[in-house]
Amino acid sequence: MKKLLLILLCFSILSCNSNIENDTKQEVKDHSIVQDSIVISKKTVKDSLDKHNSIVLDFPSISTFADSVIYLGCEDIISITPPSFNFEIYEDTIIDLHQFDDRLNIKLKFNWLFEKSWDIGVTSIDIIKKGKAISNINLKEIVKVEAFPQKSPETGRYMEPVQEDIYMQDVNLDSYLDIKVRSECGKACYYSYWIFNPIKNEFERDDSLDAMRPYYYDCKNNFIYSYPGGTGWYYDIIAYKVANGKIKRYQSVYYEFNEKYNLEIYRDSDDNILLSDTTYNN
Repeated sequence: MKKLLLILLCFSILSCNSNIENDTKQEVKDHSIVQDSIVISKKTVKDSLDKHNSIVLDFPSISTFADSVIYLGCEDIISITPPSFNFEIYEDTIIDLHQFDDRLNIKLKFNWLFEKSWDIGVTSIDIIKKGKAISNINLKEIVKVEAFPQKSPETGRYMEPVQEDIYMQDVNLDSYLDIKVRSECGKACYYSYWIFNPIKNEFERDDSLDAMRPYYYDCKNNFIYSYPGGTGWYYDIIAYKVANGKIKRYQSVYYEFNEKYNLEIYRDSDDNILLSDTTYNN
């Protein structure tokens, strides 16, 4: 009987050890599955970043000065670009662009209409080459800022209605001046752009840039950083990439600040989230 009890006791101990070993192996196996899952998760995120924009940009701080623009590493392109300027238009006017850039052999004809105090003045611009209009820029449905009285007596046209919100400026960093028109103003002012195409010899509008308000040009990496607007508590910044003369949305970041936390959300050009970071305030 004692022998039988001893045998049963040994069997029980061996059985317990086997179960413990199996449980340990299962635990290790399960832990391995968790580790594999973590690796796969990281790989999925990396693949997602690689598929879109693999690098989250370091967005420059917004300037505290309205309409001020910072240029980084732009000395070379600025040195070969004609100076920016704005037109003063009072009536039907033809201006030869060759006087500003000897590479251009086209003229701009500003078509004027001002009958009421809210009229915009310049309703359209004809692009003229060899005496013929080759294209037209219609401003009637775009510009919502009226022509204002000239406030400078030195111009000799004091209090006459004038359109001063049409600019020539190199927007896409190719050394050619583009047309930039102030389209509306409220809490902030916004512009519409016609980028000069030197191959086609014409100005091309891209309405996807209507919210672009550049505050920082990174010429080394061909980025334009834009502040479309916001408040002291939340706002967006958009980075545009310049490639082959084209300006395309590349990445954006949304900032939100409050008493409990600070939030940053980075998105790619397709609005997919690249990174979301929340910092809680103590």
